[in-house]
Amino acid sequence: MAELLGAQLACTRPMVEEGYFHAKKQIGLSGRTVKPKLLIALGISGSVQFAAGMDQAELICAVNTDPAAPIFGIAHFGFRGNVREVLPALLSRIEKTGGTVC
Repeated sequence: MAELLGAQLACTRPMVEEGYFHAKKQIGLSGRTVKPKLLIALGISGSVQFAAGMDQAELICAVNTDPAAPIFGIAHFGFRGNVREVLPALLSRIEKTGGTVC
């Protein structure tokens, strides 16, 4: 998705701790602060530590299975659902529109 949108890929601390990403990609209090035009949070709960690093994004779109996830309190658009089910449809839409989300 990041490649289709010409975007950067970032992560949360647990993803770094599990070895999926390098610490340079981490957003939050113990990582970097970002101010993107669009931030798509896939499966991210939205802890206070993470939110502190991304709450200045112009547009935040979140997907999470937990309707009480804190990310929904700061997201402009929230979708309750499993990322594995939502992501294929979102990728298809981006491909059909030539790299745009809306």
